[in-house]
Amino acid sequence: MKIGHIAVFTDDMETSIKFYELLGGKKAMSDVLTAPDGTSKKLVHMEFEDGATVELVEPSQKDIIPKGAGICEHFCFDVENVDETVKNLKEKGINTFDKEEPYILDILGNIKIIFLTGPSGELIELFQRL
Repeated sequence: MKIGHIAVFTDDMETSIKFYELLGGKKAMSDVLTAPDGTSKKLVHMEFEDGATVELVEPSQKDIIPKGAGICEHFCFDVENVDETVKNLKEKGINTFDKEEPYILDILGNIKIIFLTGPSGELIELFQRL
């Protein structure tokens, strides 16, 4: 098995689409699901080069969107060079990183990581195996 997609709530679909485009995603699917009670969810799949997909979910009932840390603690993008990725994202105007510089951890062999926050509060890890 492999992960099909990671779903992230948003209360501002356009802001989330722009953010994930800056991370390298492309809009692959867009739809609206409407339940019999009249509530709906806008869905957009942002697909990345390796086939990973982040599904953005904007419900018509904004009060069901969790605030702060959600059920998903974080999700991760594997990158070839964390430093270069951070530099490129900062040049594009993304600066929601948890630290000034990536850090190296001696787990799973040596790894270099940094976290950033998406527009809906989702925690995203950039991961490089050294």
